[in-house]
Formats: sequence, structure tokens, C-alpha cells
Amino acid sequence: MSTPPKSRILAGLPFLRRDNPWPEFGYGEHAPFDLSLDGNGRSGREIVIEAIKANDVKLMVEVGCFLGGSTLQWLRAFPQLTVIGVDPWEGNWAAYIEMVANHPIQSRSVWHLSDQQIEEIVRRLRRHGNFLTALNNLRLFKERFIPVRRYTPEALQYLFEREIVPELIYIDADKKADDLYVAHKLFPDAILCGDDWLWPDADGVLIMQKHVNEFAAKHGMTVEAKRQTWLLKKPAKSAGEEQPPAPQAAG
Repeated sequence: MSTPPKSRILAGLPFLRRDNPWPEFGYGEHAPFDLSLDGNGRSGREIVIEAIKANDVKLMVEVGCFLGGSTLQWLRAFPQLTVIGVDPWEGNWAAYIEMVANHPIQSRSVWHLSDQQIEEIVRRLRRHGNFLTALNNLRLFKERFIPVRRYTPEALQYLFEREIVPELIYIDADKKADDLYVAHKLFPDAILCGDDWLWPDADGVLIMQKHVNEFAAKHGMTVEAKRQTWLLKKPAKSAGEEQPPAPQAAG
């Protein structure tokens, strides 16, 4: 049986927006908040900011958006940037925020918030859920943020089939190697970077370091890391690769 032709009404950002709309919600009724699990700005995300600037990135995919804290960093820094946010936003993070606020180390991420603000965030999550709470935080950037409620790596295949070509992919998800390999296979020119460099699994293994270092070794890349943030760098192209030889004149 032959494969049906691909529909052109699925390709490109306009149709991605159409099929992944923002939900109806009373945006503005609740004040937005910044809650990024980055140790209060000490996670090393500046290396991602530098990569976006140096490469004039205009379209990025963020895998694992949580409540929009890191997304706000990218969007505020670069007015030309559009972010596709991939996250199922399932469950409810109210109890998790309460745990973070009382954790001896993780609580650094909420030091900028008062106890009353944390209580309000928890109430809001219990009432409205993860998705609406996150989008309310991002509402001022509605034209430059596209929410895609899917898991990876399937979500990356979904974008590929729609002919979406991100220039940078930031991975902050389930600490699985598959995200790296699928992202590189589908989008070989994209810059790959992410979070959780110092995150230990149940056995104490720094699992993202293991995945990223093994991936880099297989593909001849180098790793730049700063605190929790990592970024893969491709080998420099030779002069011959950068500029193909000029065609020979006829005759």
C-alpha cells in the first residue's frame, strides 16, 4: 500500500499554533511569578543565553518547561526568539513546590519568594493545575510561545513530521539518553543543551553527565558545562567544508 502524500496544512509554525492553541483562561486575574529551579539564578544557564546570542537563534524547543521560569529567561532576553515548549504538564506540582520550599538545598530556588507567595502558588496549582498556571506566567509572550503537550522523544518526531526545524533544543526532562539521540537524528544541525548536569539518580550516578559524555564521544563533540547546565559543541569545520569549491566554467 502506498503512503499517502504529506498534507501541507500540517507544515510550519502557523499550523503548529493552530493545532496547539492556548486554552481559554482568565489570564491576568492572577499575577505571574518566576519560579525556575535554578538555585536562584546560579544554575549556569548563561551558557545557553550566550549560545542563543552567538548563533542568532530564532526558534528553539524547550523540552520540560515546568512553570515557565526558564522559558521566561529566554523570551525576555531575545525579542526575536520563538520557543516551542514541550511538556505534558500532567499531574499537579503543588505538593512538589511545598517540598522544594522546605528542602535544605532546593529551597534556594524559592528564596526570592515570600512564604505567602509560595502558599499562593500552591493554592493556584491546586485550583488551576500545572498547564494553566504555567501559561498564565507566560501570557505576555503568547505570540512567541507555542505549548505542545506531549512527551519526548515522540514530541520531537511530531515536530519533524510538521517540518519544524529548531536551531536549538534545550532538554530538561526525564534524564534519558533517547532524547539526545532522537534530537540529533531528526535535527542534526540543532544546538543541543540542557539541565541536570549535577543531578544524581537513585544510585548516586550523575546520569545526565553519563548520557551527554557518551553521546559527545560517539559524535566527536565536546561538552561545555557550568553548574547544572550543559551544552554540546560540534567540531569546527575545515575551510573546505565551510566553503564548497566554486563550479568549473563550461567549455
